[in-house]
Amino acid sequence: DTDKQLLQQAIDAAKQVQVALAVVENDEVILFHVTSRGLRESTTWTMRGGGKRVDVKQSSGVAKGFREKVIKELTESLAKDTPLILSGPGHAREIYLQDMKSAGQTRLISSIATSMSGRAGANEILREGLAGNLLEDYAISKEIGLLEEAWMRVSTNGAVAYGLMELTKARNEGAIETLLISADLLRDEQAIIDGTSWQLWCKSLSDIGGEMVQCSTDHDSGQQLLGIGGAIALLRFKI
Repeated sequence: DTDKQLLQQAIDAAKQVQVALAVVENDEVILFHVTSRGLRESTTWTMRGGGKRVDVKQSSGVAKGFREKVIKELTESLAKDTPLILSGPGHAREIYLQDMKSAGQTRLISSIATSMSGRAGANEILREGLAGNLLEDYAISKEIGLLEEAWMRVSTNGAVAYGLMELTKARNEGAIETLLISADLLRDEQAIIDGTSWQLWCKSLSDIGGEMVQCSTDHDSGQQLLGIGGAIALLRFKI
């Protein structure tokens, strides 16, 4: 049934979203990728070694240089929209957060305190379910991005369709790339499009290589979606 499908869709989406998790201390940063199978360690940057730790307090210039190097290399190693969690026991993660924002990073970045450092700190995030909110935020920000694209196309008379007749025509011409639909409309068995329920109609999108994204109505873009009937399609070409 649809609820099972929606749940599966959410699980699949979470698998595809790779979240990066950096455990940050003043003199060491370890980057992990959070996948559906757990943590994968990626890169370690450190100022430790040689038996002598750099006294960061004495040498803020060295610390700043180290941070710049880490941020540059970390940024280069991640896709630009990969969400990032900065974690760790001290205040270093907050300094990194400020530096990254100042450098114009647009990715979703979340700063979460942990009681431990290193891999233990990363595991703490997963064990406590602290990354869940970020995944949720990521799904919502992706959804809002798609809806914003739809409104832009509406305002510029672009490749977009809404309303029962236009959507039916777009489906029949194989033009639908992504259908954005409110969960309420999808579940409403009384609501009909082209002589069938929305659930069945949406299933048929896979025949034309289209995908469906279920949208929440808990944000302004979702409310706008309800205002035009609960569904809008981004098209491959204008019809």
